[in-house]
Amino acid sequence: MFHVARKINLLNISTDSINSSYTNLQTIRWRKPRWIPIARTKRFRVPARTTIPEDEALEIKRIYNNYHTAVKSLRRYLSNKYSTYFQSSLDPEEILKVFKQDFVRCSAINDKWNAEQKILREKRVAEQLEEELNYARNRIELELIKEEEKLEIIEDIVRKEKIASSDFITPENIDLAIEQAITNEVDYNFAIDTNGEKIIGRENRPITEESKIAIKQ
Repeated sequence: MFHVARKINLLNISTDSINSSYTNLQTIRWRKPRWIPIARTKRFRVPARTTIPEDEALEIKRIYNNYHTAVKSLRRYLSNKYSTYFQSSLDPEEILKVFKQDFVRCSAINDKWNAEQKILREKRVAEQLEEELNYARNRIELELIKEEEKLEIIEDIVRKEKIASSDFITPENIDLAIEQAITNEVDYNFAIDTNGEKIIGRENRPITEESKIAIKQ
């Protein structure tokens, strides 16, 4: 162990990098090798014999005797039982008959267990199917609600676009739009004085009294 630790120190490897989980470390008790003699301080020492009270010793002896008596009687009972069983069942026909009877008995027990498990399995499958159907119904309802919300949003967008499209220029009203643009000339080259009057550019026609009143209002 010290040899391994010396090699680890020579390689400059820390124990933390080897195993950081100290709960998995196992400490090994140091024991003296076989070839080392007894220490001088323990060479002629005679250890004191442990003394057990008399009543405790009698109780231990009683328990020991009872245990061994029970084990011995159990062994004898089993040996007598199976020796007579094998002696009486040496006939092959008798062995086959016993085997068939045991097989019929085990088959009946197995069929009973299978019937019980079948009932439990059918009940469990029915419950699982009902849960899956409920889950599917809930999912369908949620999807329908989401689809209705999407349709409402789309209809709202279409409604707003229809309202906004009333001012669009189409092939049907293009002539009217051109005529309105020519008659209602818009001049963005203007200024407003402190009295609220519009001062138009040099290349446009002069402002009328109606436009002055509209600007002041």
